[in-house]
Parts: sequence; C-alpha cells; structure tokens
Amino acid sequence: MSLPEVEGRMVKGGYLDTLYAAYWAAGQGEAMIPILEQMLSTPKKYQKEPCAATSAYPFNVIWALAHIDSDRSLKILMKFSGGRTKNFDQAVARLAIQGFRLRRAKQSEVYGVLVRAEGKLLERPSPKARVLKFLQSGQSVKVLKPYLENQKEEGPRGGPAVFDSIELIPQGERGYLQRFGGDFTSFI
Repeated sequence: MSLPEVEGRMVKGGYLDTLYAAYWAAGQGEAMIPILEQMLSTPKKYQKEPCAATSAYPFNVIWALAHIDSDRSLKILMKFSGGRTKNFDQAVARLAIQGFRLRRAKQSEVYGVLVRAEGKLLERPSPKARVLKFLQSGQSVKVLKPYLENQKEEGPRGGPAVFDSIELIPQGERGYLQRFGGDFTSFI
C-alpha cells in the first residue's frame, strides 16, 4: 500500500466515498498505521487538494485508527488529540480514544462512542418514533443489531432510513439510533 493510493481513497474523492474509505482503511489493519499517521501529520497538504472541502478527511483517518486494535494506533490518536483547543478534529480524536479503550476493555468491536453532538434514542427504527432519550457525543454504547433499514421512510441522503439497535453503557437502556450521513455508523 502506498501513500498516493491511500490518499486517493481517503482524500481525493467526494464526501461519501472518502467517508466509507475509513472502513476499508481499518480493514487493512496494522500495515495501514504508518500511512494514516503520515496523513494526520501533514493536514495542510490535504487542505490544498481540490476536493478538500468535500472530503471526509481527517475524520475518516481518525475513525480508521480508532478501529485498528494496536498500541501504536492509540499512541497516534493520543498525540493528535493533544492540546486544550476546541479544535473539532482534536475533539473527535479524544472520542476515538474513548471508543478504542472501550472496545479493548470489552474485547469486542460491537462497542463504540457516539460521535455527533446529539442523537435521539428512539423507541423503534423510525425517525418519527417516540424519543426515549436525547444523547450527547461521548455516550458509550453496545450495538446490538447494526444497519437496520426502514424501507418505508427516507434517510437524510435519500434511500431508506438506516438505524442501529443499541444499548446505552452503563445505563442499559435500549432503543434505536438513526445513522448520520445516510448509513455510516454513528459511533467511533
């Protein structure tokens, strides 16, 4: 795997293509870590790319690192999350560390941490369902059933609305959370 090849998938494309590339990058495992680290170390290089405004970079790189179970990956996330600024990418990196540690402690990929600023725990997989609870970023969850399509209702980007059946950690409450951006996971 070369840096230009990874850049082509992670930076040089539309938002959804570069977002879904996070799944691909995480699937490559530890071999991908040095390239992802290099990409996080040179953010200004990618800000100059013609499609920088529509790319999911650096969120997708942070997400991928959070899903590669390696001490080196955790170390990179910790380095990138440093500082006390209110930088969005650093905040996402802090959530990524939280999710990484939760998955490692539970020894399972079904755990994660809510990324978006707010979410609604719903009674059933429908955007029109009764809200059981309003959730904030950083909420720990166990995904009971991922990727549940509701063919009767449209998602935010067209197509069916997509949900995950989840259990809140440590509260134990269960419900459904609509995925953001169409069907990319809401958890890091």
